[in-house]
Amino acid sequence: MKKLKIRMDMLSLMFESGGYDIENYLDTETGELLTTDEDYGDPEEGRKAKKRIKKNPERYLLIPHMSSRDGYQDMVKFTEGLEDESLKELLLEALDGRGAFRRFRDVLERYSDILDEWYKYKDEAVQNRITEWLNENGIEAEE
Repeated sequence: MKKLKIRMDMLSLMFESGGYDIENYLDTETGELLTTDEDYGDPEEGRKAKKRIKKNPERYLLIPHMSSRDGYQDMVKFTEGLEDESLKELLLEALDGRGAFRRFRDVLERYSDILDEWYKYKDEAVQNRITEWLNENGIEAEE
């Protein structure tokens, strides 16, 4: 397994917030993170990244985007693990139908201690997905 120094905070951000029109890449030789999005940050950097990737595509791994299904499943698993049955019921109701993400967050905002637990849970779930993806590609991250 190849060890790379990777900024995990940035990788998490790219993994969580990427959209279909934004492509982010991991340089498998240096651990550098690149975005080809010319609307984010410096447009020239986006153009340079595209050229580097096109010139040597086997060196770069496209960073996948976390799906909304993954996020939804995280909310369900978190909710199912709660001991407070009344809060669990409120959250399960919030998760039913369109607008579930907003309603889930709205309910949790009334319970600040549980909201903190949710963010820790969510961050850990994202880190686990990233670690799994890196391992599938023969990479171990060093921060």
